Amino acid sequence: MKYSILFILQTLALFSAPGAEPAARPNILYLFVDDMGWGSIGPNGQAARKDKGLPYVRTPNIDRLAEQGVNFTRAYACHVCSPSRSSQQSGFHQGHTFADANDPDNARKAMRGEDILMGDAMFAAGYTTGYWGKWGYGGSKDQFKPKVDNIQSLPTSHGYTHVLAELHHVRAHTFFQPSLWSAPAKIDAIGGIHLIPNSIAKYVGSDAYPDLPAYQNHHDYPSIAYCDDAYAFAALDFVRKNAQNYNKTGKPFFGLLATQIPHAPFNEISQLPNWDHAYEDDTAFKKLSPQAQQWAAMVTRMDAHFGHLLSALDDPNQDGDTSDSIADNTLVI
Repeated sequence: MKYSILFILQTLALFSAPGAEPAARPNILYLFVDDMGWGSIGPNGQAARKDKGLPYVRTPNIDRLAEQGVNFTRAYACHVCSPSRSSQQSGFHQGHTFADANDPDNARKAMRGEDILMGDAMFAAGYTTGYWGKWGYGGSKDQFKPKVDNIQSLPTSHGYTHVLAELHHVRAHTFFQPSLWSAPAKIDAIGGIHLIPNSIAKYVGSDAYPDLPAYQNHHDYPSIAYCDDAYAFAALDFVRKNAQNYNKTGKPFFGLLATQIPHAPFNEISQLPNWDHAYEDDTAFKKLSPQAQQWAAMVTRMDAHFGHLLSALDDPNQDGDTSDSIADNTLVI
């Protein structure tokens, strides 16, 4: 099977030849990372470092996407969180989005109700929609009692029906938030979204969920989850369920995993069990500074979670038989 990777998506249009049966609409899995450089994957520099015997970042799943798909070598992104996210969601250059600067008061400088975002477009096109990770708008920054302070900029106000997210970019300056925002929510939830504990306890002890890279079954895994593990497991549930539904009904899905990784702080990953297991055999890795080791481990952890999502496309019901694969009709961005 082949996966397609694009680093910028503006418009998706499908055409069929006159008289031909309409092509089945593809599923879309969008992977969006935070503060990761273009040169941090194999084909863009890390493979060359490996060949020279230098320390390198391991991203086998992203490398596979680049090899089998399209890897754009000329691109531009805003260097700060909120404008970059606004541009990605709206399709506008950062200078033309309302959220054109990082502002600690996200209720005042945020995406608006009238802005047509990715989720709006995909929901209107009949897709089942999901968003997991850093959103950056619509909620306050208080770590322990955050509240919705701008309904019009929530992901649930822009077409996303399945959500596990952080709404404020400052609150995302830790990977151990005590709570995350979730949808579907209780009936009286403001904006259709509510807070739930940041935990992956429900995945512990289940053979349905891989133990790597999270080591969620380890006795030292913290009760408050490393949030990117929570995001990834929620995304995996969504992809498995909706891939099977796609095979039954033909209804496509659009899922966007927007990781906090590898944004700072870097040292928090070292609080997790076996956090550097992917580099246990790498003597060059051990010579790096602690921060460099932590950053590399974060990226490789993220890549491993991506790999599980790709496996879910190949075998949605996890029975070892890939006859139900939807990989050939899924666009991975």
